[in-house]
Amino acid sequence: MLCQVDKELVNAARREASSVLRARGYDAMSTLSFTEIIKEIQTLCPTVFSFLSHMIFLSGSPENKTVPLALIYGIIMFNRCKEMSRIQRVNTVLLTEGDASTEVHHF
Repeated sequence: MLCQVDKELVNAARREASSVLRARGYDAMSTLSFTEIIKEIQTLCPTVFSFLSHMIFLSGSPENKTVPLALIYGIIMFNRCKEMSRIQRVNTVLLTEGDASTEVHHF
């Protein structure tokens, strides 16, 4: 199973795969759709989708798990190919331009 996961991720990271995570520019960043990312995972990496969705119990409440699943996939793909950084770029803009606090809260 791990070989299949690796194979899917390698193929998804290739430029020919035209991942939504490669999209650049204002339009791409302002129209980030986690549902679109989930569709990509299901299409390009069905084994990865199955594995991750079971890990985060996607069937329990899919509406609450779409974003975490997309973020996990985004991190994995960014780690494999720095060009696939759409989610990270959006987060950076939100943190820098959205007046995010650098304060750390201890609970």
